[in-house]
Amino acid sequence: MSEIVKYQPAEAFQKINDGAILIDIIDEDGYSVVAYDGVPSTQVTLLQLLEKLQWLEKDPTYIAGGYDETSGFKAANLLHHQGFENVGYIAGGVQAWFQEGFQVKYNVNGGCGTGSCDTGSCDTNSCGTGFDEDESMGGCGGCSCGH
Repeated sequence: MSEIVKYQPAEAFQKINDGAILIDIIDEDGYSVVAYDGVPSTQVTLLQLLEKLQWLEKDPTYIAGGYDETSGFKAANLLHHQGFENVGYIAGGVQAWFQEGFQVKYNVNGGCGTGSCDTGSCDTNSCGTGFDEDESMGGCGGCSCGH
């Protein structure tokens, strides 16, 4: 059986660009204050990941990330112990991802709870939320470009 791989953010970014699937682990209430941006990802809680295991293909490489390194490791460990051989996690989580210069998005109200935030285009200053950034309600406000 293979080992769980600890990827530095740059390594994870390259693997994702090469076809690995990023699973962004959010808290048990379905919220995320900061999320990975600039790469395709699926946001789930650990419980949701456990519930979806039976429908996941075992062949792809899965890279788990979260707010911190621990949540990504827990998800990778879960996958590994369920027979997924190509799994890893992002060292340092989204914090390290950001510190290495990769894009993140800030969910102004703590996250969408839906697992999907369309940040749209930063050129519009609205980030695809349908609300102006000054409004207090808007779900996933914020772009990686600072809006």
